[in-house]
Amino acid sequence: MEQSLHTETYIPGQCNIGPEEIRRRKRLGYIGLAIMIVFIILAETYHVQQIWKLALFAPTVYALSGFIQARYKFCFVFGFFGLLSMAGKRSRVKDADQLTKDRAMAFRILSQVIFGSSLITLLYYFLS
Repeated sequence: MEQSLHTETYIPGQCNIGPEEIRRRKRLGYIGLAIMIVFIILAETYHVQQIWKLALFAPTVYALSGFIQARYKFCFVFGFFGLLSMAGKRSRVKDADQLTKDRAMAFRILSQVIFGSSLITLLYYFLS
């Protein structure tokens, strides 16, 4: 019951998307993961030049951003722009303190996405 309440209630810096938006983020994560797998299969099948393997970064960002946002129940784009979407209804964050907390969380998530994507891409680049 507590989990359900948490995903339907806006909590500054902790939760700014509801169940429908969370499902969308998970779906984006799986799409990004599928694109990553297809990219790796094609790159290895056609023996692309090593430098092109760095292009794995783009679908990895897509996948990780979806999964990390779903896990945190927080959209970093909404956080930066002062938006929230609970129960399918978007609204603006009006309180400056709440906006500060949301932007800090948005930066934290974006940092994790960029770091994780860079790490995965570089591992693929150097280990393949």
